Amino acid sequence: MAYDYFAGVDSNGAVRMQRRFTVPHDGPNFPNDGLTYHLLEEPILWSAQPRPTCVLHWNDGAPEWRETLPLAERVASCVAQTYLDVDAVYETAIGNRTAEYTSAEEAAIAFLAADPKPIIASDYITGHALNNPTGQVQSEAWAAQQIIERADAFRWAALQMRNVRFAHQSSMREAATHEELDATVASWNEFITWLRGVLGL
Repeated sequence: MAYDYFAGVDSNGAVRMQRRFTVPHDGPNFPNDGLTYHLLEEPILWSAQPRPTCVLHWNDGAPEWRETLPLAERVASCVAQTYLDVDAVYETAIGNRTAEYTSAEEAAIAFLAADPKPIIASDYITGHALNNPTGQVQSEAWAAQQIIERADAFRWAALQMRNVRFAHQSSMREAATHEELDATVASWNEFITWLRGVLGL
């Protein structure tokens, strides 16, 4: 069965709905809902909306997406989002356990630096040796090394998030169009996704 598709457009030019009518049809008989209906060359792909703040408008015989927020307002929102994204990485990686991880790292550094090694290692080390992601009991030296490597990895990640955030925030503020801003936001999102993968989050 074939259909014709029509866009329902309000007085401001915004597309509010799509209606489908069987072909052939007479008219068709549109409802009196305050909208003007225009024949579409192809059905509206609502999932193609570039951003949640975009609204579909009728323009010269075809619908097009238009941004409803001023660029400056979007820039401020996107810059603020970078802080939330970084905070989310911190929350997932260490949460409120900074003091615990700092103590574990200090114990691990002291253990590896000791010569000869202490007979009794810190509970931070033995706890990780006995219960760790490998599912196997490991040596205290292995556990101490893992604790230090994890701490080093997150320090590196924290510096990356700071420097890359600064660079992307600068690009966001320099964006002259919504499309340029979109490209920078996409690059930032790719970085955060990549970093989470590196950290195993």
